[in-house]
Amino acid sequence: MISFVIILFSCSSNLPAPIKTKPVESTDGEMILLGAINQANLITAEITPWFNSEYDRISIDPQWADSLKPFLDGLSIKIFMGTWCEDSQREVPHLFKILNALDVDHRNLEMYAMTAEKTTPSNFEKGLNITNVPTFIFYKNGNEMNRFVELPVENLAQDLAKIIKGETYHHSYK
Repeated sequence: MISFVIILFSCSSNLPAPIKTKPVESTDGEMILLGAINQANLITAEITPWFNSEYDRISIDPQWADSLKPFLDGLSIKIFMGTWCEDSQREVPHLFKILNALDVDHRNLEMYAMTAEKTTPSNFEKGLNITNVPTFIFYKNGNEMNRFVELPVENLAQDLAKIIKGETYHHSYK
């Protein structure tokens, strides 16, 4: 009976279990997450209380989300963020609220927590020109479509809609 409940919960939540990681001390003494993580890490880590409060503050119009769902085939996203970064603390919960409203399969997401120097221990950022966080890189069938970098041009929802639909979009630093 218990295993049935666990299976039912994991299927309905669409969230994978947290990736095994522990907070580490940054060069400035702050405790941060570092390396491959996922939404569950942000939900459960003691050092990321900002995630749940920001996530719960945001609401997404279901009709808006439904209008984007036809564009999701072949879409995958790499998320580079810093748990220490105010911009990441603002935009990453909003991103996940949008992705969850779109029913994006979390197996199509990769997320990496970086140092203030924009590095990870396994060099996940190598060759990707990560200069600011957060950076969300959108791929369609394995090819980079576009990216969101640090700050929205209009607002995160409108910026992501343009990217997902393949419309012209230039991030804040382009």
